[in-house]
Amino acid sequence: MTGYFNDLKKEYVITEMRPRRPLLNYLWNETFLAELSHFGFGESFYRVSPLKRRRLILTGDAGRMVYIKDRQTGEFYDANRNYKNYDFKKHECHVGIGYHNVISEYKGVEVDFGITIPQEYSAELWQIKVRNTADCAKKISVITSGRVAANVTGHWAYGHANFDQNLGGLYFSHDAYDVEDLYEGIFFKADTKHSSYDVGTVNFKGLYNEWAEPQGLKSEQLSCLGMSFEENYCAALQFDLDLEPNEEKVINIALGVVRSREEAKEITDKCLVKGFYEDTIKGIKAEADRMDSVYTLKTPDEYLNTTTNTWLKRQISLGKTWGRVYGKGFRDVMQDVAGMASFDIEMARKKIKVCLDHMRINGNPIRQFEPINNEPYHDGASWVPATILVYLNESGDLSILDEKCKYIDSDVQDSVFDHMYRGLRFLLDNRGKHNLVLWGGGDWNDSINNVGYKLIGESVWLSIATVKAITEFCKILEIMGGKEEMIASITKEKEILKAAIIEHALEDDRFIYGFNDWGEKVGSEDNKEGKHYLNPQTWAVLADMLDYDSLQKLMNGVEQKLKCDFGYVQCAPAYSKKDLHIGRMAYFIPGGYENGSVYNHGVTFKIVADCMLKNADRAYETVKMIRCDNPKNADSGVEPYAVSNMYFGPQEANRPGYAPCSWITGTAGWLYRGITEYIMGVRSEFNGLRIDPCLPSEWQEVEVSRIHRGATYNITIKKTGVKSVVMDGKTLDGNLLPITEKGSVHTVEVTY
Repeated sequence: MTGYFNDLKKEYVITEMRPRRPLLNYLWNETFLAELSHFGFGESFYRVSPLKRRRLILTGDAGRMVYIKDRQTGEFYDANRNYKNYDFKKHECHVGIGYHNVISEYKGVEVDFGITIPQEYSAELWQIKVRNTADCAKKISVITSGRVAANVTGHWAYGHANFDQNLGGLYFSHDAYDVEDLYEGIFFKADTKHSSYDVGTVNFKGLYNEWAEPQGLKSEQLSCLGMSFEENYCAALQFDLDLEPNEEKVINIALGVVRSREEAKEITDKCLVKGFYEDTIKGIKAEADRMDSVYTLKTPDEYLNTTTNTWLKRQISLGKTWGRVYGKGFRDVMQDVAGMASFDIEMARKKIKVCLDHMRINGNPIRQFEPINNEPYHDGASWVPATILVYLNESGDLSILDEKCKYIDSDVQDSVFDHMYRGLRFLLDNRGKHNLVLWGGGDWNDSINNVGYKLIGESVWLSIATVKAITEFCKILEIMGGKEEMIASITKEKEILKAAIIEHALEDDRFIYGFNDWGEKVGSEDNKEGKHYLNPQTWAVLADMLDYDSLQKLMNGVEQKLKCDFGYVQCAPAYSKKDLHIGRMAYFIPGGYENGSVYNHGVTFKIVADCMLKNADRAYETVKMIRCDNPKNADSGVEPYAVSNMYFGPQEANRPGYAPCSWITGTAGWLYRGITEYIMGVRSEFNGLRIDPCLPSEWQEVEVSRIHRGATYNITIKKTGVKSVVMDGKTLDGNLLPITEKGSVHTVEVTY
């Protein structure tokens, strides 16, 4: 690995200065997000509106810099990036819960550059600790630099930046004519007196200099000049410090977006109070600790313990708040909500309603909101029953079904239940000549996106997903009670759809993916490329499409035709030729994205499917294959504390197994549920906790602590060959732990 976990502090320490690619971390609240590499580089965004989505506050490369300058010799270096590759005594990045610290030591100066996000404001906080580790006094300057993106409209002539006396810090304004975004100002202020400043990149870095050699640092002080008409400004402050041996000084800085200079002063007056930075992190960690305590496991696999107990939850939380960062996909947020409902039930309720507000009145949700994406994808409604069922199972609260939500294209307001049913009706009422669900502009696989615009093409995967959604809907109806007639009616429709799928789409060891607008099969042995797809097989298991032996045959086909050293490819063989009858997927490089990569979101569906068929060793081996510690893919580039959305597939000619992007994926939610609910087998139902383990052969005993509706269940699961569930000394009839009083604690012993 590139470092090590410190479970006591709940942080990962990156010790490798230059891994295969920069390792990422995210800090966020509901309106502000910072992307950070292990150098501290990355962009920051402010949430503007559902239409505009986000506004850039800091640009990425060299966006955050801390320079150290020896005032006696004039020598300087960049402490967090080390562009010149000096022989640093130390260079670490501590990725923590709600914080990000880049720590370096060079020539007797240790710099700890910390970043966090206050939960109340659209801002980020920096804390720079500088300590003299030499045995002599030091006269140094600390120079900060933030690459500020103050340009709201694209018209540079609206922009101006300078030191604001009343604020006591730098202020970057873009006071534009006829602009919707009223947040035209960015502030950058410290709690420590500075000796000089710069706001212009052309003055600080210089027109022809690089960030390793800013021209401003070659003078004794920065220019102290204002600047206008720049695309990206520079927030630079110089602090002159005198340090005795082992002396440490701390500089706190606040950077954020506001509507006015007065608001900037109000926020900075609060954020730069002594102790605010530390209290911010304490608050974030306390909330994370609360969420973590809802489900903790102990298995023989230490890496699995660490990532499941803490880090997967954190990645899921990013998704439920910020979607995929570039936008909030309907299906994406729905899945993340299902993943986090157990540890943040109140937020799950809010996010479900936010998603349903973006359903069209015809029952088909828009693909994405913030910003709006109106592409006619047809799968959105299929995710709704599963997420609502998870919410009901976790909360026991049926009142959500009566909550009112709007439609994005109508003034009509309906209940959550009505939205859910309207979505199912959209799927069932829009069918093609094989009686399968119409593909439209795409389904889960966004990149098969030119198969159904004529409303002729039919998606087999979406048809299977609809079967699954109806099953979940019927479970909700059973919980509601008194819905027998509706259950019977929609179950009949489900069986008709199921029969059509089996008749037209089952092909020996696979379900094909679908029929396109030209009547051609996709994902069939008849095709030259893209013969075999992963998702229709795994979802056939999730939807209980066939008898046990037939489902095993499908999954055996997956093992034989889609497996590689680091997971299971989304399809094989990958498309090598452009095909307008498929869409952009056939234009991707072979092995990239859905075109034959190990698309981990899809692989996690397989983990659940394996467990449902009691293929325990297959499920666990699949988990290990897509992890960063897979010895057959040891240098993938993925962060040990996050999961990647994909690895380039074996057909990618240059970097097979490489993980180009992480965090931004539905993999985290499904992996978390696959491990906790299916491998460990502890999952909520409306009337209790179901215990149905599927442990790999190499494990003999595991432990789970699970809080369900306020009661704590401390569960030990052992393999003995004898099935029993004993709760508080009493043997239960079956494997469903009953709902108990909030605050109660129970000891559960499970053998099987």
